[in-house]
Amino acid sequence: MQRLCLVVSRSLQTSAAALQAPTGASAVSGVEPGAKAVLYGILKDTPTPLNSEQIWQQAEEAGLKSKRHTKLMLQAMRKAGAVQTKPMGKGQNYVYALRSSPKKHEASNAAQGIKTNFASA
Repeated sequence: MQRLCLVVSRSLQTSAAALQAPTGASAVSGVEPGAKAVLYGILKDTPTPLNSEQIWQQAEEAGLKSKRHTKLMLQAMRKAGAVQTKPMGKGQNYVYALRSSPKKHEASNAAQGIKTNFASA
């Protein structure tokens, strides 16, 4: 159980750094940016929210190979608080956009001087 918690906490610590990674050439030559960094760059460059199909089309051009993995990364980014979803009319269609402001508890933590992993997202 402790090992699982350690793995989860390490992945949460590194996900904030992955979101801030550049979308172009990475700092280390020959190493491609991760899926979250690619998706963050796609959402950052668009002025309007995108649905998963539109994100997948751009992600495929950027080099991602799996639609399922793309959707899982979007879901992880949503749970981490970096991305927000909004309903797109009737049905189960949603659009994704970067969160414009931190969550309420993160804003109160920042006011108190408490640092969190996703306070800048």
